[in-house]
Amino acid sequence: MSIEAVRWAFDQRGLKPAAKLVLVFLADCHNRHSKRCDPSQALLASECEMSRASVNVHLKALEDDGFIRRIQRSNAKTKKQKSTLYVLGCDDEKPQDDVKAVSRIRTREQAKAVSRKRAIPCPENGGSRVQTSRHEPEKNRKRTACATKTAPFFTADERSEAGQIADHIRGGGRINAGAVGQRVRACIADGALLTDDEINKHGLRVAEI
Repeated sequence: MSIEAVRWAFDQRGLKPAAKLVLVFLADCHNRHSKRCDPSQALLASECEMSRASVNVHLKALEDDGFIRRIQRSNAKTKKQKSTLYVLGCDDEKPQDDVKAVSRIRTREQAKAVSRKRAIPCPENGGSRVQTSRHEPEKNRKRTACATKTAPFFTADERSEAGQIADHIRGGGRINAGAVGQRVRACIADGALLTDDEINKHGLRVAEI
């Protein structure tokens, strides 16, 4: 969160209330150090309590009036579209260039973090990588077996949205839990992005099937 960006957003005049709400929330997601601002449209719609179509209408109006600039991004390998990068009018040209550089670096790091390789069990110990003794209690063997299960796979977009939601909550923000999908909730829990108390408080626990 950037206090300077939020103050700048509140100071703008001549905007419709809904458009100003979108601008203020964008400023709330603005990183004052890196100038990075890339909340997902799902998060914008949830926090501004409007449809994604309405969010897009207000974003276009803000861009046409010069309050923001949108930069479309995509994965260099898969060509899949990533969340839009927003450059606010309170940033001068030099930090805007830095933002694009930061975005490319983080994209590469995220791509490395997602691995499709399955863990290869140790031949000596069967399905477990942890060496067990002959007299290991049954409860411990079950816990060891659970630990060797392959971690669930989440897309880069799901990980990005989960991280944004967690950052927003840790920064003191609130969310509309009903707009957060089950896979994003699972990603938050699997990555321990929030504590159990925080997950329960904000209604983000994964529904049991």
